[in-house]
Amino acid sequence: MGHKPKDWIISRWLPYIVFAFLALVVLLQLLNPGYILTLDMVFAPNEDITIYTYGLSADGWITAAAPYMLIQHWAYHFMPAWVFQKVILFLILFLCGLGGYKLLPKLGIGSYYAGLLYTINPFTYTRFMAGQWGILWAYAFTPFAVLAFIELLKKQNCKSTFKVVIFTTVAGLFQVHSLFLLILAFAILFIVKMMQVSDNKPVLLRLMKSVAITAGTYGALNLYWIIPSMTADHTLLSQVGLVDLNYFAPKNIPNISTAFTVASLHGFWRLGYIYLKDFTAWWWILFLVILFFAIYGTIGRQSKHRISWKVTSVATIGAISLFLAIAATITSTRAPFEWLWENFPLIRAFRDSHKFVALLCLTYAYLGGLGVNKLVTEIGKSGKALAKTAVVLVSVISLLTPVIYTLPMFGSYGQLRATDYPQEWYMINQYLNQDTDDFNVLVLPWHRYMDFSWLPNKEKRLENPAQKFFDKPIIQGDNIEVPGIFTQSLNPISQYIEFLLQKKDTIANFGEMLLSLDIKYVILFNESDYREYDFLYRQDDLQTVIKNDKITLFKNMNPTARAYAVSSVIYIKSLEEYVNYSKIQDVKEHLYILGDGEDSACEEKAEDLEVTKKSPIKFHITGSNLKYTIFTVPQNISTNHWRYNGKKPMKNLGFMPAFPSSPERGEAIYQRFYQIYLPSYALSFVTLAVILCTYFFTAIEYHAIRRIWVKFVSHPKAK
Repeated sequence: MGHKPKDWIISRWLPYIVFAFLALVVLLQLLNPGYILTLDMVFAPNEDITIYTYGLSADGWITAAAPYMLIQHWAYHFMPAWVFQKVILFLILFLCGLGGYKLLPKLGIGSYYAGLLYTINPFTYTRFMAGQWGILWAYAFTPFAVLAFIELLKKQNCKSTFKVVIFTTVAGLFQVHSLFLLILAFAILFIVKMMQVSDNKPVLLRLMKSVAITAGTYGALNLYWIIPSMTADHTLLSQVGLVDLNYFAPKNIPNISTAFTVASLHGFWRLGYIYLKDFTAWWWILFLVILFFAIYGTIGRQSKHRISWKVTSVATIGAISLFLAIAATITSTRAPFEWLWENFPLIRAFRDSHKFVALLCLTYAYLGGLGVNKLVTEIGKSGKALAKTAVVLVSVISLLTPVIYTLPMFGSYGQLRATDYPQEWYMINQYLNQDTDDFNVLVLPWHRYMDFSWLPNKEKRLENPAQKFFDKPIIQGDNIEVPGIFTQSLNPISQYIEFLLQKKDTIANFGEMLLSLDIKYVILFNESDYREYDFLYRQDDLQTVIKNDKITLFKNMNPTARAYAVSSVIYIKSLEEYVNYSKIQDVKEHLYILGDGEDSACEEKAEDLEVTKKSPIKFHITGSNLKYTIFTVPQNISTNHWRYNGKKPMKNLGFMPAFPSSPERGEAIYQRFYQIYLPSYALSFVTLAVILCTYFFTAIEYHAIRRIWVKFVSHPKAK
């Protein structure tokens, strides 16, 4: 007999309702109006997406996130940025629960346990508290990608291939290590499946063919970021060293081994968050319950003394992920892990090796869900009243365990609060927007991360949000500042500012030193070590225009310009020599080339040039009869790959583009977009079109064949 419509609706939609409700309960008061700002999570109203969409990044950002950034940019036209942030966080939590629920082949109480545990655990809690929503985004899509890959190994058809490609692409939008985690999981599933069918050569060949086609399709669809990454001057991975590995290694709970700490899903490198262990010394009992369900799910899935290949695969994924998470902290495995680190650049994405715990969560959810279902089934076989009571008890324990184990995750236990940026920030932004000139703004103190006193959170540390808040192009600190590392930035504009700050006590013309960067204003937040920047008040060419308890705005009294022309060339051996020149001459009157050469000094005055922005990668610059045109770019835009009327640049001060002038209007173009990004986008777009067409045509063909089958085979006409 079929299910009643009401029963079908409940069974079909109940999981969606349950996990939507769970996501809302986790967020609780964080749903109040305002932004959730914490460490790495910075949402603001004016984020510039051009560094992603046009490949302009000066810091080697892998631009896989370009599709998401376009959606975000579009969404900001219809809703406030803080609303969009809440939508994203809700979707992440909801998809975590739904993905965990769908992991199990047979639905039941174990499926809800899997969904709960995959959503509510110390790993997701700490990543949420640290604002690492990009990691959680990938984490939320991982179950769907894994399920699609399992389906591919089973069915080996186009539909399964496209599912794997799409889910893997979406999961890898923000961070390359999330892609590596999926590749690791896929590889283990593939190897174990091949071992299972090793005696059947035709099946082996079909498996290898399907996986190869899937990998090729994924690569073709993701050429929009793969080709730019492979041809980049540098990437963020190239800036990571062994010092990072030491600092970001998992931290053990006091008096407990690192292995047990990480196995219990704790061990996040950043300390200071509230855990269940802070309330009771018996927290580990709940972990043993989670571990018991997972072990029972493994051994309870035996068929004729053989464990299912999927169970074997997932258990192996968990074991390997645990090993990789702690390998850097164990003396016996440290050396081989460091060898992998040095020889396989992709491993450097895991300076925070605790990220491998994401796959351990998947293992506990899947195997634990199987264990709960198996235990409930075994207990309930007798049908006795006591057995029914035991089933209810096991069900309640299984559902309450994840909730209690990570109870502080609900509403962040008051550690986070929704807030807005200070009114003083909005006032400064409005003031800057009233100035119609084209200029950059320097923001101090010079820190990538610092404590902001106005945050209502328990932990005040936040990545500087200035670039995403202010409308004008911002130059701000990008130095990581952890023990042993002041900065890993290769950005020449940042390096120049850091050089000037080192010389701050000997400089009285700081404003003039900023002309080569087109900096017209300096913002000083009264935060962190802001008193170290009192030298700004002593500068001869900086004027205080706004000052209050939270912020001070200085104006550069020297004339600034996005582009200017000069005829004089001076060769210098170092920036130190440049500072010395600034004390005896107007530095804006000259082009300074680092290196050896013959000076060509003259008395002609510099000429400010009018710049018309046609697009983020194309600018029209008025002509000049002076010899050289210097074109300044903001901090987050690459100073390389620019061409002016097709000519390659010289480099003012070793980094800022400078070109032979043209008496007529010239055109500055970011050539890399046309040579690399645009063709890559076209290839990915064509691949996407082929995928969609193939998918829909396959679906139409399937339904047509099904109708024919039903009409002529299942229900032939009576003779």
